[in-house]
Amino acid sequence: MLILSKNITEKYLKEALKIYNYYIINSFSNFEEKKLSLKLFKLLFKNNKKNKLPFIILIENEIVIGLAFVSKFREKSGYRFSYEHSIYVSQNYTNIGAGSDLLKQLIIECKKNKKIKNLIAVIGGSDNVASMKIHRKNGFKHIGTLKKVGFKKNKWLDSVYMQKRLWKK
Repeated sequence: MLILSKNITEKYLKEALKIYNYYIINSFSNFEEKKLSLKLFKLLFKNNKKNKLPFIILIENEIVIGLAFVSKFREKSGYRFSYEHSIYVSQNYTNIGAGSDLLKQLIIECKKNKKIKNLIAVIGGSDNVASMKIHRKNGFKHIGTLKKVGFKKNKWLDSVYMQKRLWKK
């Protein structure tokens, strides 16, 4: 498996967007309800690049099988050292370690950025056991669950929060 964080082509972005949109439409792990356009996805990518924030794509045999990126956790200035991350793996490549590989690489990339002191996982749904397992395996701690705060497809959903501190004090 090859993980790209630089030289991501438009072809790879289009394939990554297909994976991202799959989870919007077919799961509760992403609380968006409408597919993201290529224009908005490119903007997300460009903003990450401009702000020196990690955006990585996992490729195997020229096929995009996953993506991971970080974004601001909250807009208020007091949160400026905390970042939320997103990880998505193609439904055809789950349960082979790709999500864990992406998260490990994302952590490595985040540690290179002095602004990123905390990584926050906001996991959609208390039943998303696979995501919680991958995060625990990579050093994240469960810090809380917000009950029934999301609403998608006529269903109330929890948000599970996990955190990994990237600095020692």
